[in-house]
Amino acid sequence: MPTPFVLVCDLLDDCYRLCTADKPSTQAVVDWFARNRVHIDAKDADLAALLSTLLPEKRTDRVYCIKTTTLEKLIGKALMLGSSRLVELGLYRQPGQGTDLADCVERILINTPNPTPNESHRITIEEIDEVLHGLASRIKWSSPSIRRSQTSSLSRGRCDLEEVYRRLSAREAKWFTRLILKNYQPLILDSQLVYRCCDSTLPLILKVQEDFSTAIKTLQTAKSSMLADHATATTKRARILATVQPKLGVKVGRQNWFKGRSIKHCLDMGGGRMSVENKIDGEYCQIHVSISDGKPRVQIFSKSGKDSTEDRHKLHGAIVRSLGLGRSSCNVRKGCILEGELVVYDDAQGKILPFHKIRNHVARRGRLLDVDMDSPPRSCEHLMIVYYDILLLDEQSLLGLRHSERFKTLENTIHCERGQAELVRRTLVDFHRPTGASELRKAFASVITAKGEGLVLKPDDPYFNLEHSAGRISGLCIKLKKEYIGAFGDVGDFAVIGAGFNAMKAKSYRIPNLRWTVFYVGCLDNKEAVKRWNAKPEFTVVSAVEIAESHLKTFIAYANPLSVPLDKNDMTKLNIPKGIEADAPLSVAFQNPPVFDLRCFSFDKPGNMGFWTLRFPAVSKIHFDRDFSDSVTFHELQQMAQEARATPDLEDSQENLQWIAKLEGADPRGRAVDAVSQMTATTMSTPSPLRSRTPFSPVLLRSRSPEMARSGPVSQSARAVSTTRLIKPPTSSLPVSAAANTSERGHNKRKLSAQTSPIVSSTPKRQAIDTIRLSSVSANTKPRMPLGDVDGNASITSLTPDSSFAINTGQEEHIYEFELTTTSFVQETQENQEDIIEHSVQHSTESRCTQITISSSLLVDTTQSVNDTKQASNQCKMAGNKCHLFGSIVLLASAALTHSLERTALLGVHGVTNAAIDMDDWLEANNFGATLGNKSPNVVILVDTVDKANETKHVLAYVEQARKELPRKTRGWIAVYDWRMLEHLKVLEDEQKKRKYYDGFHDPWRRWYCGIV
Repeated sequence: MPTPFVLVCDLLDDCYRLCTADKPSTQAVVDWFARNRVHIDAKDADLAALLSTLLPEKRTDRVYCIKTTTLEKLIGKALMLGSSRLVELGLYRQPGQGTDLADCVERILINTPNPTPNESHRITIEEIDEVLHGLASRIKWSSPSIRRSQTSSLSRGRCDLEEVYRRLSAREAKWFTRLILKNYQPLILDSQLVYRCCDSTLPLILKVQEDFSTAIKTLQTAKSSMLADHATATTKRARILATVQPKLGVKVGRQNWFKGRSIKHCLDMGGGRMSVENKIDGEYCQIHVSISDGKPRVQIFSKSGKDSTEDRHKLHGAIVRSLGLGRSSCNVRKGCILEGELVVYDDAQGKILPFHKIRNHVARRGRLLDVDMDSPPRSCEHLMIVYYDILLLDEQSLLGLRHSERFKTLENTIHCERGQAELVRRTLVDFHRPTGASELRKAFASVITAKGEGLVLKPDDPYFNLEHSAGRISGLCIKLKKEYIGAFGDVGDFAVIGAGFNAMKAKSYRIPNLRWTVFYVGCLDNKEAVKRWNAKPEFTVVSAVEIAESHLKTFIAYANPLSVPLDKNDMTKLNIPKGIEADAPLSVAFQNPPVFDLRCFSFDKPGNMGFWTLRFPAVSKIHFDRDFSDSVTFHELQQMAQEARATPDLEDSQENLQWIAKLEGADPRGRAVDAVSQMTATTMSTPSPLRSRTPFSPVLLRSRSPEMARSGPVSQSARAVSTTRLIKPPTSSLPVSAAANTSERGHNKRKLSAQTSPIVSSTPKRQAIDTIRLSSVSANTKPRMPLGDVDGNASITSLTPDSSFAINTGQEEHIYEFELTTTSFVQETQENQEDIIEHSVQHSTESRCTQITISSSLLVDTTQSVNDTKQASNQCKMAGNKCHLFGSIVLLASAALTHSLERTALLGVHGVTNAAIDMDDWLEANNFGATLGNKSPNVVILVDTVDKANETKHVLAYVEQARKELPRKTRGWIAVYDWRMLEHLKVLEDEQKKRKYYDGFHDPWRRWYCGIV
């Protein structure tokens, strides 16, 4: 029973009214399907035609090559309109009318309707679908399957459209016009709801077979085989889904993807073991390879679902070779479905080229598009495929397997060849482990430093789990780019030089008399001349942007710039490149250009542009107090793009540490997610949340292991609490006399000197030195734990005035009160410690207190230290000048290190025995590293987190707080590692050791990483 098109128009009208009233349309859709169930369930019903009518945007395989202006002429011809009626038909082009072409057609047919056909001659959705299919079959941009179905004797292309228009009522013509343009906006029907209303199993079938006709045929075949089955609906549903599997030649639907807004956001969405993969900046390919009589047939689908096999024919050879067809090692017998990314590889440079290079190698139906401004491809450039998943192998569906199993199958199937076919680079991170956040943050920072696009996080779940379809049928896949996080994607201020108007887009805004829907932004070419001599501004248009409705209302209310037609603009000179793409052409120019604050995901060279511009630009703010003369110039934009796209030849450790710090500060409240979760394993109280929005870098410290945390309750004597106030580093070291005078102020206690780390400082409102009360450490030496019992997980500790420490002292509690009189550390001397610390005991009713003062430390010649470091690094016994510590400054935190012959020997192995500098002396001589930057030598602090965990906390907290006061632009970051990293570094650099093992970690740095200060 064919379905009249007027019934679909009823549904679309109801949903449109609800949409414009900002009300949900779910119930209207459900009720419509319930009322018309007879038509939908009829044996001769064409469900594919119904879905194609309700969801025209899903038919990416059909291309009509008809835009609004073309359709306007076709309608005028079909309805045989006179000149006055043609003017009425084109009223939608005038801004502020609030109508589109479909509304104009409806208005005309209301006034002069077509002859009313008999009820039996009402046009049906099946007829309309046949006409549109025939029209698409004549267009070369349609998919090959559509073109192969062409019936030239029956289809007359656009002439059939004219006949259809002469049979339609006014309301039908309105929705038929929007159907041809594949745009019902502002109405957007929920596709999953429409599928469920057709049949409860259809949404899941379409996930596996993303083609209306094929999925419906699979559903009907499965139902017909169970006509005599009296099983329950649930059982029938399970049996239907059990028959569904991927089919060669039919695209498999993609998983749901989500954007990660911070490291914490990713941890909240993900769970368990996650595959962290480098995001490839290329074109998505779903590759179907079928083998018949030993001959492979390759079919490639794009992300949108289009069949792009012809366009990507240059990739077929690499695909066939990567499968090893014809070899004994070939793992494919009948066929397979693979997922990967198409990129361009340069053999001369040995790397993947930027995204915009693809258009020089991939033709669109035999034509290279938008390459007029590009240099021709070189002979060393060619297409390459990077695989990352396999969905079908020899008629066996792999959708139900976990990602780890699928990737293992992929490794056994693909024969990698450099520059031709490779597997995506990935690492495994367990989000349930305390180190999950740190590992993900470091991996992301490395990608950012290498100018990569980002990361892809995939759970170890099935691709689609149809057996448990009541819940989520696929895992949460996450795309993580730095531009998704906070203000990392901000570019700067851009001048808005003009605008355009699109009638269909205007209907999606609930703004009356709207005149602009797309805005063109430009960069000044003569900024100096404008500022100094008030010259006529010259702009190069670099992009076109649309803004949210709230921003648009604000723009109209407060900016509302003076606009003139483009051909009458004499206030500005505009250079409009050919390749600017937008839904509406630039029609008006602003005489007083306002300013938009833009952000983007990267920089790109679109076709026929010839220069770098913003990739996926978006408006973050509208400035009403800024002048266009202060916006980004064209030269500045090109420079920003080149710096952002330039790949460093060598890894920049300082930049890597800076990004780690920024990512820590980008988590909620400016605090790394693992700072809170991991500090619960220690006896340190949680600091109050930071009020500043500025990202900061807490110090990552190793917490004690869970076994230690579960060893028993802390005794009452161990709960001594101290309030620490960390001191601000001085610009110069204080004389001893001045230190003594400072220590005597406001106190009536005896002053004694000691050699320890300063932990107390004055606050802005109180100059007197505060005191800190600590439980004394047991006189017995703490035994070293076995490495198997050591928890190497990092935690972030941020000391604030409310931070406190609790130390268990055993049988007797000794309270020491320290008074610190300088801001420098003094080199710890293990053999002479008792002679250096002079103390006296003052008895009280509660406890014995010892007052201690610290003497000044000596300066160190930094230049000589760096030279010594380089000279010593040349003597590395493992790697020579290629040693990872070559040219680095190694600082020994004496207060957080025990005497170790093993450490001394390892420093000698790496050739840095003479270059190892005492941290206290170096920090004092170099103002705590106030001038570290990207060009400075790498600085590393070595500590002992196993035998001196508490001392490490105190020392690094002091250094962290002190360096916070330094200028951000010049201070750089200092990495902190446990000294046992030297042993694993020896393993890494020893070429004779083929089997590398770092206690289960990826490298020595991750194993013994403590944090950055």
